[in-house]
This record gives sequence, C-alpha cells and structure tokens, in this order.
Amino acid sequence: MKYIFDFDDVLFHSSKRLKEHMYMCLEKAGIPRTEAEKYYKEVRVNEFWLKELLSHFSLKENLYEEILKESKNFTNKELLEIIKKLGKENCHIITRGGEEWQLDKIKRTGIEPFFSEIIVVWGSKKETVEKMCAKHKDEEVLFIDDKVENFEDLDFVKYPNLKTILYDEQGFEKLISILPQS
Repeated sequence: MKYIFDFDDVLFHSSKRLKEHMYMCLEKAGIPRTEAEKYYKEVRVNEFWLKELLSHFSLKENLYEEILKESKNFTNKELLEIIKKLGKENCHIITRGGEEWQLDKIKRTGIEPFFSEIIVVWGSKKETVEKMCAKHKDEEVLFIDDKVENFEDLDFVKYPNLKTILYDEQGFEKLISILPQS
C-alpha cells in the first residue's frame, strides 16, 4: 500500500500552532495582530510566503528563521509514529502552496527522511495523485488530506486503487482503523 499525505494540517499543525506562533512573533516585533491577520487573509488566496509578509511590514528576515525554528514542535507526532512504521518507500507528501515556503516548513520539521517523495503543487492535487495511482496500479493508494475539496475531482473509476481519508477530528482514528495490523 502507498500513502499520500497532505502536509499542512495533517502532518503539520499549520492553522492552529504555526499561525498562532507567527502572530505572537509578529506582535513581539511590533505588528498588531489585527494588521497581521488582515494582511494574511488578503494574501492567503494567492501564494502566501512568510518572507513577503515580513517584507510588507518592513521586518528583518531573521524573524523568518525565528518563526520557523519552532516547526519541529508543530508536527503531528502521533501520525509521524505511524508513518515511521509504514516505511519511507510507501510514504509520500503532496502539499499545496508556494514551493519554497512549503519546502522550508517541511525541512524545519525534520520529517523529510520518512518520505520517499515530496511534491509541491500550487493548484489541484488531482493530476499528481492520479499519476501516483497509475504508477502503483497494482497497489492500493491511500490519499490523506484535511480538505474534502481535494477529493472531489479525483477519478475513482479510472483509478479504483485510490482510497481517501478526510483528516478531520476523527482522521487519525479513521487511518488507524484501516491500517494493516502489525
């Protein structure tokens, strides 16, 4: 079985932990939270990148490293323990966003060694997921993501080996329930 994991809010607590940490660091640097949140909401629909946010507020780039240095503390440790058992050759990351920003976050977490492939896309994950299904047509491919819209346009008829798990509040339990028992 092959496993495709989303990064933000599946492997990494972006919304709850990193974003909160970012706002705290920005406040310490003199940027009111309301201004930072307003800017984030405006640029989030485009390619968000922390360096651009820092530049927008005329903050020094060393704040970038200060914010990202805590990334190891924001990983989904419970899920990472499962991934270690699944084996690097079976685990892949497909994440959406700006490539440099996504790779910087992934690198800072230290989880790279547990994945055979890390792919960053800006638009839909459909093409990348389906290519992986075609490549591993004789195996089941499990795609784990926290956004249901990333499943909506997938071709389950053409790729019957594709299964999905919505990584919501019960996502971890759903994943555990279908994993092979070791």
